This record gives sequence, structure tokens and C-alpha cells, in this order.
Amino acid sequence: MTPVLLKRRFKAMGGPCELNLWLDPGEPVANQALFSQLESELGRLEAKYSRFQSHSLLSQINRGEWNNRALDAETCGLLNYIDHCFELSCKLFDPTVGILRRVWDYSRSELPDPVALGRLMPSIGWPKLAWTGHHLRLLPGMELDFGGVVKEFAVDRLVVILKQQGVSGLVNLAGDIGTSALQPGDRPWQVAMRHPRHTQTALATLDLAIGGLAGSGDYERFITVAGRRYSHLLRPDTGFPPVDGLAAITVLADSCLMAGSVATIAMLAGPTLAEQTVQAWLDEINIPYLAVDQTLNVFGSIKVNG
Repeated sequence: MTPVLLKRRFKAMGGPCELNLWLDPGEPVANQALFSQLESELGRLEAKYSRFQSHSLLSQINRGEWNNRALDAETCGLLNYIDHCFELSCKLFDPTVGILRRVWDYSRSELPDPVALGRLMPSIGWPKLAWTGHHLRLLPGMELDFGGVVKEFAVDRLVVILKQQGVSGLVNLAGDIGTSALQPGDRPWQVAMRHPRHTQTALATLDLAIGGLAGSGDYERFITVAGRRYSHLLRPDTGFPPVDGLAAITVLADSCLMAGSVATIAMLAGPTLAEQTVQAWLDEINIPYLAVDQTLNVFGSIKVNG
């Protein structure tokens, strides 16, 4: 029977999720089982790595309960990837900055109290924790936040399941996207890039074949103080968002995890990274991207439809 596009929408990991799968309409039981398997895997990862769930592995790590104990292979893989991104980003991609949420209140147009911010800064810094590749030890007061990797990692995990089942599908977890195959007829998937200043409209439509897509921008969560926009992306060296950096970026890569981390690094950098412009850095690592600067100039290597 000719496959049809079936969709499932739900909420997980704090945002809207959508599964778009090309399936045989004559196999409703098998189709439901696949949707359930995907949602179950997503639920497993959320329960394991959410900082909002007190019994999650991440919460246990942050309480020091796993200090000097061997972590499982999945978690070790994530921590090793974070360590790689920390070096790639010139020490900007840092999961210890999450504690700054205690002083940055994006519901109020006020900058954090300098004294309160200063008290937290000594607890920030990936090199301050002990990570051996299998064992982790946090200093008192330190916390990890996997918000920069876990959703993208989850996208990739669901894509693996789809590939194992031989299903063409698109996974969209609050804008972090992965595809397992082209659509029937070898058609690419169509994905919109949000305009950073008119967020209900699309800046561009992109073709996505097989792989991952992720974006980041200063429009996702921000406050405006004295005419300056302060985004939710906070640097470990200052405790503040970058100054005069990109307004938005979308990245294509072999995996959603890679796309998301490159997008985050580019946003955190400000105008320069590794003694060159962010544009030069992006071109040097040779990953397709489309970026928007603060003047709304659009540049990058991704071909835009229309």
C-alpha cells in the first residue's frame, strides 16, 4: 500500500514536539507501536537528564551522588562530546553556566544584581570539575545543565530508531530537527528558518535531505534594558550574553547534536571566535549554515528556496 504521511504532536522536554512519518496506512497497529516507541525513548531521556526532575540522573549528579562513581556509556558519551565542544568553542560551550538562571530573570527587564552574579561566577567553569572520561566529580556549588545538548541528542536517538525500522520521517523537538531518509520520490523535507525580529514569519525555507538541523537566536528568550537586547545565551567568562553577535543562525550537519552545538557556539561567540570573525570560523569548519547579523544581513552557505 502506498505510504501516507502520519503526524503526531505532543509536548516533551519543555516544548512542542512533532513526528512526521511516512507509513503504510494498512498497518495501524504497527504504526501506533512505532509512535509509542519513539515517545517512550524521548520520555526515557527526559527522565534521565532533566534538571527539573529530582530523581533524574542529572539531578543526582548535581547533588554529588555520582562523584567518583563510574557513569553509564550514554552519559559518558555526552560528557565527552561536551568536552570536545568546550575546546572547539574556545571555552565558551560550558554546561556549568546553568546556575546563572538564579540571577537572570527574563520575566523582568532588569539586569542581575552584580553582587549575586559575582557569588556564582566561581562555580562556573568546565575545567574546574574532574572528568576522566568515565568518572565525574563536581566541586561544591557546581551544577551541570544539559540544556544545550539533550534535546538535540534525543532527536538523533529517534532518528536512529526510524532508520532501524526503515521508515522515512522527520523528528521536530521544538525546532531541533532530524530526518531519517528523503521523502517518497526522493524529495527533501522543507524546513522554515524563523525571522529573528518577526518571529511569526519565516525568513527562509530550506531543503533538508538526511541529517540534522538546529538553530539558535537572541529572540528565543531575552530582556531589553536601556535599548540593548540581552538573550538567554550566557557566556562562562562574563556571566552575560555576547555583545554585538549574531541575531540568529541555522546549521545543517550529519546529526542534530552537531548542528545544535555549532549554532550555540556561533551565538555565544559575539563578533569573533578563535581570533577571526564568526563568519570566517563557520566557513573554516565547513558546516552548512545560514546566519543573520544584528543589521539583519543574511549570509551563509545554505541554499535558500525561492
